[in-house]
Amino acid sequence: MYLQHIKVFVIIKIAFILSLSFVISTINGQKIPALRFNKDGKFKIVQFTDVHLKEYNESKRDSAIMVMKTILESEKPDLVVLTGDIVTSDNVKAAWLTVIKPMIDAGIPWAVVFGNHDREHKFTNRQIMEYLVTLPYNRSQFGPSNIYGVGNYVLKIRGSKINKTKALLYCFDSNAYTGKKDNDELGYYDWINFSQIKWYREISRQFTKENNGKPFPALAFFHIPVPEYSVIKNFPTTVGDKDEDVSSPKINSGMYDALLESKDVMGVFVGHDHNNNYIGCFNNICLAYGCKTGFDAYGKLDKGARIIVLYEGERKFDSWIHTLNQSQKYFISYPESFRK
Repeated sequence: MYLQHIKVFVIIKIAFILSLSFVISTINGQKIPALRFNKDGKFKIVQFTDVHLKEYNESKRDSAIMVMKTILESEKPDLVVLTGDIVTSDNVKAAWLTVIKPMIDAGIPWAVVFGNHDREHKFTNRQIMEYLVTLPYNRSQFGPSNIYGVGNYVLKIRGSKINKTKALLYCFDSNAYTGKKDNDELGYYDWINFSQIKWYREISRQFTKENNGKPFPALAFFHIPVPEYSVIKNFPTTVGDKDEDVSSPKINSGMYDALLESKDVMGVFVGHDHNNNYIGCFNNICLAYGCKTGFDAYGKLDKGARIIVLYEGERKFDSWIHTLNQSQKYFISYPESFRK
C-alpha cells in the first residue's frame, strides 16, 4: 500500500511538472505548432512595417491597430513579420503589447526585426527582445551573440505532409545610424555588418548542404534597404509607388552580393521609406518594400501591409499590397512577372 501511495505521488508530481512546463512554455510564446505549408501547399505572410506606434496618441494608435486587425481577418496568414520602426513610445512594453495583441488574439505566429527607431525609447533592442520572447505566438529570436546586432535568425517552414524543411525565412537586424558625425562620407544610416553577412553565408551553406546541394527557397526580412534598391527603381518591370529617394546606407557592405552568391533568397522585404512600396527584380532577386502600416509618422500612401504567398517545393511566390481601400494592389508573381 505504501509503495502504491509513493507511485501515485510520483505520478502526480510528474504531471504537475509537465503541466507547469507547458504553462511556462506557453507564457514564453514557444508552445505553438511548427511553421508549415498548408494542405494546399501554400504559406502566407503578412508584412507590417513602420507602425511608429505611440501608445499615448489614441486616435492614430487605434487607426493602426484597426488596419492590422482588418487585414489579418481578411488574409488569415500563417505568419506576420514586422519589419522595424514598430514602437516609438516611451511606455515601451505597453506599446509593444498593443501592437502584438491582434496576432495573439487571432492565434497567428509573428516575428520581429528591428528598425532604426525602435531602440530610441528607453529600451535597447536586447531589452525589447527580452520582453517580446515572453509573449504568446512569438517567433522572434535573439540570434547569435557573437555577431553584430540583435535579432539575426532563421525561421524554417516545414512541408505540408512531411516534417522536413521546405523553405527558409532569414531575419536580420539592419542596425541604425553610423554615429560618425565627423565623417559625412560614411553617411547617416548604418549597414548590415560583415559579421552578420559571414553568419548568413555560413548558415546558408549549411542548409544547402543538408538539402543535397540544392538551395532552399528563401526570403529575407530587414528594415533599411540596401543600395541596390536604387538600381531597380526605374526598371520597366518594377511595380508600385516610388515617391521618395531610397534611404539606404552609403556604404555597400556586400549583403546583396552574399544573397546573389548563396542562391537561396528569392526576395528581400524591407520598410523604412514610407512613400515607397515598390517591388522589382535584380539578377533574379526581388527587392521589395512593405507598405507603411502606421499613422504616427510621415507618409502619404494608403496604410496597409504587403502580402507574400510561398509555394511548397517551388522557387515561386506571389505578392501584393493590401490597404483598406484595395485588397490586392500591385500584384506580382515571382519569377513570371519579371521575365524580360
